[in-house]
Amino acid sequence: MHIPHANAYPIAGRVREFRPADYPADEPIVPHGMAVGLTAPAAFGFTFDAAPERHLRAARLLDPTAEGNGPDVLPGVLRTLMRDVGLPNGLAEVGYGSDDVDDLVAGALQQQRLLATAPKPVGADDLAGIVGGSMEHW
Repeated sequence: MHIPHANAYPIAGRVREFRPADYPADEPIVPHGMAVGLTAPAAFGFTFDAAPERHLRAARLLDPTAEGNGPDVLPGVLRTLMRDVGLPNGLAEVGYGSDDVDDLVAGALQQQRLLATAPKPVGADDLAGIVGGSMEHW
């Protein structure tokens, strides 16, 4: 969860207009858990090769019927869960677009206490791929 948490800070901190259901409508907000979840599938696709067994175990804990042994198993399980619980379909649904990727990456890079403990090194280009790949999930 290192990378999704690092990404969550700029996602929540730079929100412009998104107002989720059942939250006060007076100010825009992307709740922390939602912000973390929005980049988790792409982040776990990125970190898979650092610890495949841990990613597959997490996938099967969330969905014991999950099949396969590749890097798409955990992201697929997460996307299904996200859709089932009503999370937004990616960063685009909370108001971000491709023009925001660099700004979101810059904000995530400031979270070195989180990124430094990720299961593999992550740089700006990696984060750009994760953020860009999180614009739409289904």
